Amino acid sequence: MSKVIATSMVLVLLAGSGALADLVQDQFTGIGLTNTLALMNGDQNAGSMQNLVVDNAQCATGICGGLAEEYLFAAVGQSGSASGYCGLVDVIQILGIDGMQAQTVGDGVAPKAQLQTLDVVAGQALGKAEGMGAADALHTIVVNEGQSAANAAGVMNETATVMGMQTSTLYGEPGATGIVDSTMAITTSQSQAAL
Repeated sequence: MSKVIATSMVLVLLAGSGALADLVQDQFTGIGLTNTLALMNGDQNAGSMQNLVVDNAQCATGICGGLAEEYLFAAVGQSGSASGYCGLVDVIQILGIDGMQAQTVGDGVAPKAQLQTLDVVAGQALGKAEGMGAADALHTIVVNEGQSAANAAGVMNETATVMGMQTSTLYGEPGATGIVDSTMAITTSQSQAAL
């Protein structure tokens, strides 16, 4: 009989301690694209295209109605083309996206806190020398990240959205030298707490 009572007490203690557990989530998303075209004399054409969709998400619920959710969605495109006749033509494209999210949500009426950052960098460089040549480059970027937290004490949300397009064009006749260089850089940071 005493073993049954002791076992019951342990189960009640374990269940009770789980009822007040915090929901803790961390999420990191890293995206990198690189595109390079190089024409060296002769009669040449080259092209390259990349399209990428990333959907990263997680969700947790607590026994007393706590909710923690994080997501990052990105749809990006990168394309470049080059043509040349006895010319030197280069296309270089880079695209980097880093998203970091962290949150702690106490169940019941316990405190909750959130932190998120989003960094987007896009760069293009076009170059032409010697003979005739032309080059084009295009980036399309859509990134949305967010997180939400809820417990009996209220709701907390954070979102960040970046949408952009970057395009570069270069054309030159024989003997002309040209360079096009463009960069976009975005950094967002958010944090909040309800203690």
